[in-house]
Amino acid sequence: MPMRPAITHPELLDVADSLASESILLRCYRPGDGEALFAGIDAHRDELKQRLPWPDAHRSAADSEAYVRRMQADFVARRQFVFGIWDRASGDYLGGTGLHAPDWRTPKVEVGYFLLPTGRGRGHASSAVRLLVRMGFDQLLLNRVHATCDADNAASAAVLRRAGLQLEGRSHLDQRDHNGRLRDTLHFALTIDDYSRWSAAQAA
Repeated sequence: MPMRPAITHPELLDVADSLASESILLRCYRPGDGEALFAGIDAHRDELKQRLPWPDAHRSAADSEAYVRRMQADFVARRQFVFGIWDRASGDYLGGTGLHAPDWRTPKVEVGYFLLPTGRGRGHASSAVRLLVRMGFDQLLLNRVHATCDADNAASAAVLRRAGLQLEGRSHLDQRDHNGRLRDTLHFALTIDDYSRWSAAQAA
């Protein structure tokens, strides 16, 4: 597929505020979602803090409600595209995902995701990443979608591999995590050159 040009007015892009697979719904956060987000974080705070730097920013339901309203505003302004992950059958809140740090000149974005322990082991994270990849190339008109993970986080690397992103390399001792540990980082990506093949493989 041909390279896409830089995007000068991302605010004008028509972007769906929800995406769905058979089992999960990704929905842009909206007022009132803070309660579910806070409850999920608070119930699993110690486990989430092992890998994630931000649970302590959610010390109350008000903190989480303020966050979801900021994310909704960012979505409208096309500064980032953050979604809650919801179980389609039960309606339960399972985690969050999104396309972050858009570089509209390239254009490219970075994928991020987390699942509560109650949502793991059913392929939901890989499904969420696949939905975001399609959104990135079909709606945001990107040339590249990329993601990173700690090299010793085998579960996160497996999510990206199952979603069809390609391992591009490993940066050795390139940063410290939020616990102060020096870490290696794995780099995954999918480009517009890969997208037709990726789409065909997902449909097979």
